[in-house]
Amino acid sequence: MTSERKIYRYAAYFHGWATAFGNHDAHFDEKRDLSWLFGKDQIGLILTPQLKAFLSPLFLTNREASPPPVELGPDRLRIADVVIRFGAEDRPGLDAVMDLVQAAGDLHLMQTYHVIYPSGTRILTLSRQSPLALVYREIRPLTLHLV
Repeated sequence: MTSERKIYRYAAYFHGWATAFGNHDAHFDEKRDLSWLFGKDQIGLILTPQLKAFLSPLFLTNREASPPPVELGPDRLRIADVVIRFGAEDRPGLDAVMDLVQAAGDLHLMQTYHVIYPSGTRILTLSRQSPLALVYREIRPLTLHLV
């Protein structure tokens, strides 16, 4: 059974602008180069250079194009033609994403930052809170297919 969730996407009005992620607990997996931030009603993924190169063009910088098809299941994520398989080490991040996605209410996707991480570090943030309209403008929404 497949269901869909609309996720509102946002891009900063000016290159480099972002709001702070806020208080969080972190989960780092150095082997897989994944760093999850767990905050109240939001989850973040630190964008390493490799993740940023892959995800930013798809979700946050191409403002006029429609985002690629995205499917999320219990053991995988498919973005366009790329399939990412999840293992036991990915459970904390995946469970937090699923909790947000399966809850009622709007979801918002944007880049944020946090002062405790190195300068220039950006975080792909999925939140139940819409971002500040002064910093971000809404771009075409993403449809997430849950399988």
